[in-house]
Amino acid sequence: MPFKPIRLIWTERNISHIAKHGVSVKEVEEAIRDRYAIVLKHKGRYALIGSAWGRILFIVLEKINDEFTARDANRKEKKRYKKMKKS
Repeated sequence: MPFKPIRLIWTERNISHIAKHGVSVKEVEEAIRDRYAIVLKHKGRYALIGSAWGRILFIVLEKINDEFTARDANRKEKKRYKKMKKS
């Protein structure tokens, strides 16, 4: 699915939140640029499943407050990503 490039606003809150999930700023930046990334709606927000150097991440974006979080994709999300990448 083509989408506009995403530009994230890095606040201390966002950086510390992703760090709690063991995810770095560089990994999130890489995953949002992944050409195989999947963009979807998740609980009224946008979400993205993308890869950062082989690590598949699930990133939830809150446009209104410029907040987001990132974590390792779960088994179902990884399967969806790998299926999309093959097609």
